[in-house]
Amino acid sequence: MFQTRQIASLVIAFVAAIPWVFGGAAASSQDMEPPATVEFLSIDDLAPGTYRYQFNAGSRNTGEAIWVPVLVLKGQKEGPRLLLTSAIHGDELNGIFAIHGLLDRVNSEALAGTLVVVPGVNQPGMNANNRHFVGAGGGGHMADLNRLFPGQANNGSTAERYVARLWKNIIEDNVDYAVDLHTQTRGSDYPLFVFADFRNETAHQMAHDLMPDLIKNDPGQSGTLETTLMGKGVPAVTLEIGGPKQLQPDLVARAVAGLENVMRGLGLLAGERRKPAVQPFVGANSTNVFTDHGGFAYIHVKLNERIEQGQKIATVVDAFGREKASYFAPYGGVVLSVATDPLREPGAMLVRILH
Repeated sequence: MFQTRQIASLVIAFVAAIPWVFGGAAASSQDMEPPATVEFLSIDDLAPGTYRYQFNAGSRNTGEAIWVPVLVLKGQKEGPRLLLTSAIHGDELNGIFAIHGLLDRVNSEALAGTLVVVPGVNQPGMNANNRHFVGAGGGGHMADLNRLFPGQANNGSTAERYVARLWKNIIEDNVDYAVDLHTQTRGSDYPLFVFADFRNETAHQMAHDLMPDLIKNDPGQSGTLETTLMGKGVPAVTLEIGGPKQLQPDLVARAVAGLENVMRGLGLLAGERRKPAVQPFVGANSTNVFTDHGGFAYIHVKLNERIEQGQKIATVVDAFGREKASYFAPYGGVVLSVATDPLREPGAMLVRILH
């Protein structure tokens, strides 16, 4: 869906922009200054410049603080406040790399407005290599932070209190627009894909400015950061960047280019917004094809592939290679997600179709 030549040039630019990721020069000593600690953020009170913080988002059962990284780039000129968040799910890392790439291309002096960045919301999940917020209660519990916004400060669970502190002290009063960065979950993959509620014209424009392969016009899900912000009148979209627990430079480079384009469109950066070389496929519905049988999955389609209703998309076999079931597309559309882990249990997704 995105031209190969453009992908190659974006990857080269991404690698050049952050050479230390690939073994290049180290950061300067000034860049390595320890971040300041903060309990509450009010960006309106800050002078123009760049600020690195560690936010106290709660404590572990040992009493140690859980520190969440927060970075603020406040421009010399007045303008909107754009929030970028990543790793609300702790195993979804491409968004962090996209933030790193963006920060190596953007500085506060070039901004008209403010960029507020949280490169790693779910620190307990990241520490545990897990999608979920991993707590200690009851012998260990897991919670999906992106179903708990805006959280519950009083009488809430550990995870709800964690979300509430982030929401009240960092997010709620410091944002005019937002992009929440994700990937698919373990055992599956996405292209560059956006969830956006087209009932909001600005969110609709932001989704296209990100220049993804696919967009789902989606009213949102209760408890997600995107939907919670939209409920407050803050245009927000969710950007999905490939698969979990890896660095995918081609998709990350495209995400950086898309974020810069959003910033141009919102007026944070100078210049005209770019139009994608290939318009994204837009759908309003997505359908999962699940397996009814455990076994070894052969997926016969690829991400972004246009498929027809009735097309064979997957086969599941047993340990002897004997076919247990074949699966066919219930709708025509575009392949939005595929299983990358071939071991599938009953009820597991094989293919997701956007239509």
